[in-house]
Amino acid sequence: TAGGAHLLKDIWPGSHGSDIADLTRLPDGRVLFTAQDPEHGYELWVTDGTADGTALLYDINDGDGSLRPGNFAGLADGRVVFVASNTAAGSELWVTDGTRDGTQLMMDLVPGPEGTSFWGSISPLADGRFIFGAAPAEGSSGITGSTLYVSDGTSAGTTALSHLSGELLQIADGRVFFDGGDHFKVTDGTPEGTHSIEGVAAGLRATIRNPIGDGAILISVVADGAQPWGDLGKDAISYYVTDGTDAHLLLKADYNGKGSWARDIGNGKTVLNVYVDGVERLIVTDGTEAGTKTLLSGREANQVSSFASLGDGRALLVEGYSQNERSLKLFDGERMTELASGNDLPASASVSGVVQLSDGSFLFNAAPSYAPQVWRTDLTPGGTHIVPEMAGVNLGARFLELGTTSEVPGPQLPPDPPIEPPTTDDTEPPSGPSEPHHEWSPVNALFDTTFYLAHNPDVATAGGDPLQHFMRFGAAEGRDPNSHFDVSFYLNQNPDVLAAGVNALEHYMSSGWKEGREASIAFDGDAYLVANADVAKAGINPLLHYLHHGEAEGRDAFQATPHATGPQDPLVDATFYYATYQDVAKEGVDATQHFMASGWKEGRDANAFFDTDWYLATYQDVASAGINPLEHYLQFGTAEGRDPSSSFDGDAYLARHSDVAQAEVNPLVHYVQHGQFEGRDIFVN
Repeated sequence: TAGGAHLLKDIWPGSHGSDIADLTRLPDGRVLFTAQDPEHGYELWVTDGTADGTALLYDINDGDGSLRPGNFAGLADGRVVFVASNTAAGSELWVTDGTRDGTQLMMDLVPGPEGTSFWGSISPLADGRFIFGAAPAEGSSGITGSTLYVSDGTSAGTTALSHLSGELLQIADGRVFFDGGDHFKVTDGTPEGTHSIEGVAAGLRATIRNPIGDGAILISVVADGAQPWGDLGKDAISYYVTDGTDAHLLLKADYNGKGSWARDIGNGKTVLNVYVDGVERLIVTDGTEAGTKTLLSGREANQVSSFASLGDGRALLVEGYSQNERSLKLFDGERMTELASGNDLPASASVSGVVQLSDGSFLFNAAPSYAPQVWRTDLTPGGTHIVPEMAGVNLGARFLELGTTSEVPGPQLPPDPPIEPPTTDDTEPPSGPSEPHHEWSPVNALFDTTFYLAHNPDVATAGGDPLQHFMRFGAAEGRDPNSHFDVSFYLNQNPDVLAAGVNALEHYMSSGWKEGREASIAFDGDAYLVANADVAKAGINPLLHYLHHGEAEGRDAFQATPHATGPQDPLVDATFYYATYQDVAKEGVDATQHFMASGWKEGRDANAFFDTDWYLATYQDVASAGINPLEHYLQFGTAEGRDPSSSFDGDAYLARHSDVAQAEVNPLVHYVQHGQFEGRDIFVN
């Protein structure tokens, strides 16, 4: 712009940054947003576009400030409903009109500090009511687990509509489609207008994708038993379209572990990236057979590395992986037009965070989120260029064009808040509350784009779609998709999954978590469910809940305990080995396998009473022969009167315990497997 970009207000002075998000427009032109400062942590702020008119609206979160308000939704009367937390009420629904006095607790679903666990977005209705998902105290509604509610903002006006098992999606006519457990369902906000959809079953491998056509949605279903190899994946993904009555099959695609995606580009159209008959295809569809056609196939489809909707039936995309081949194109629903190419684009060109301005032009990020560039386009080659003064700005939820503001009372320090927190001793203000930043893929809810690019700079430098890289190469190379899923650990702990050659993350998401398999050493799913009964009751994947909700809510992640996965040597104590060698535990490698292959060579001990270094130093003949000292001790050493360490005298043990000597059992094997639990004495040599 002519005026360029300038700092409006330095909320947290210095290099820390205030992590602004959730920009929400008010009817008077001002904007609500969440931000953190060193005194209050994450709180609700408001701005009219001036420094003086930018201020903390309400210090709701009186705890350590680590829980950010969220789930903002504008109601028909101009107010904004959202979820926030304090020590007195826990996490509950709040409402604001943009003034301090007009910001208050809206509804205390679960009285007391425990609060309510909310699920999904809040969907406003035209009559002023809104639909939301939550898991309040059992018995409060007659429906256990997560429940879909409709509310006018009062407890008396809040009604349970249905069980809720997963995602929900509101379309333009106000109806909400959702996963109701055994069936997908639709509601208009009334009990009589809430019903099941026939023709397609809900479940862990069924996903609501996006709106399509006129008043319909797209659903994808992966067939039971489908695996991403051979004929087991052919035609295994079915795409259905439903307007809330019966569902009809639109097309079938292959399930091959290489990933697929769907993008709602507006005007009733969706672009699908799928494999059909083994060939990658880019397909545009309006949900009808006649309105479905292939745009690109084969290598041309494979060259599309980034794709972002403009929301009006058009989209921006990046084609090509090398710098010379790369180009930014406009797709207008029918054809492609090149806007920029080659060295005019950043080295890791991508397109995301598209925002339309009031003059009809668009801003977008043309580079990954870890090194963002902002570009502007009027959708012509001559009108597409970088905006240098906005370097480093991430768009999307962190950008909103200001309108003209009307006369409103400025934010003011109010009288007493509606809920008084318990009295506490004076403490130092928090030094720096922070909320983990994730950028979840819309295709795979456990793929963190920000994490993947930050931990794989070669992928970031090369550009392209990080999820596609993970599905095609990264998983096989042992690269991790998020902070709490370790591909190597999962495969090492589950040899059957490794032998099957399937994608570790997809296996965990489809069945592994339900079978009690651990995602990584850093996350014990079963322990998380035991500690969080609301999550267990709702039947939610524990890692999905933790990363999307629990982490920000301050819930604990419990460290997993690896287990032995193959035949064990009688003197390799897996519990000892994993506790002593955290690097082995983190990788989930079988304890005996690791010790026999490399552990003894690295000077690691098989148990608390076998000292590898001592044995080799004491018995130089064994060291000179390059023999595994544990195997030598078991086969020859005991009979030759050799001891496993300075802490265990084998001959003394046998002399003291004649029953062991008579049974001709290796003394250390007996002690490790039986003697220590029987309270038998050992002797230092």
